[in-house]
Amino acid sequence: MRPPALEATLRVGLLVAVGAIVAGCTPAPAPGPKHLTVWGTSGSAPGELRQPIGIAVTPSGTVFVADAGNHRVQAFDADGHFLRAFGARGKEPGEFLRPMDLNLDAQGRLYVAEHGGDRVQVFTQDGEPLRVVRGEGTPAGAFDAAAGVLVSPSGEIFVADFYNDRVVVFREDGAFDRVVGTPGRVLPGRLHYPTDLDWVDGQLVVADAYNNRIQLFTPEGEAVARWGGLLGSGLPGDAPGSFRVATGVAVDSLGRIYVADFENHRIQVFTSAGELLTLFGSQGTKPGEFERPTDLDIGPDGRIYVVDFGNDRVQAFAPLSKEMR
Repeated sequence: MRPPALEATLRVGLLVAVGAIVAGCTPAPAPGPKHLTVWGTSGSAPGELRQPIGIAVTPSGTVFVADAGNHRVQAFDADGHFLRAFGARGKEPGEFLRPMDLNLDAQGRLYVAEHGGDRVQVFTQDGEPLRVVRGEGTPAGAFDAAAGVLVSPSGEIFVADFYNDRVVVFREDGAFDRVVGTPGRVLPGRLHYPTDLDWVDGQLVVADAYNNRIQLFTPEGEAVARWGGLLGSGLPGDAPGSFRVATGVAVDSLGRIYVADFENHRIQVFTSAGELLTLFGSQGTKPGEFERPTDLDIGPDGRIYVVDFGNDRVQAFAPLSKEMR
């Protein structure tokens, strides 16, 4: 029995890497970053947000937000000033059914994964539709809720196929190539409703959301590391290093891995080996507090942008110290 639809609720502790780490041996995390700004209020006017989910920041600092409840994508400058929006509810090219995750390729094209539309659309940054990837021809057929998308440095397109419990890989031309991960719990390489993807040190980082963990794979699909999931069980946890639905992941220029810990209302930051560096946030509506954060990205200057789903807003935080690694 699958959980309530992610588009409705997105309900969609010990640190574990490849083996178990003894309780109490994880060093205390460093203090979190300084809060900088917040933008967005509930609504459908330009600059307002309704159930925002995904985010992507360009090398020039433009912040794109998947405004899922309004079935559109909005663009803001680095300080949160509204720039433009595109999309409306529908199934035609350029329309959306709950856009969920965003990613940019090396040419600056914007990839939008649609949870309700079961597809990935590709756009210019001005919102001009370029093409669609649907997943036909894969072993399990078309996508069943495209939750996350990533374009690798080599141009391959990785799609987190939520209800099919897999990551599907396409060549740059959109032709199907392979599948990463198999449905399941606990064991390395098993996925349970994956939601987001990124890249670190030549390896694929997967937010294995309902296994409450992060997994790392080689590009070919071999599982090489995992952490979170209380004692490797896939169960949720509250302790530092554990997750209650790991929905979003981002990697900065130093290879640090940031995770949106959805139901713990916080962000956690790790080394690429899964060692906890810092965590920040708690449940609430004040600046620096969250109500179920879903995704995050790192700006070109290191600023941390977090989608605060339950508060219909985006928050920005100062860069982490380069010495924290």
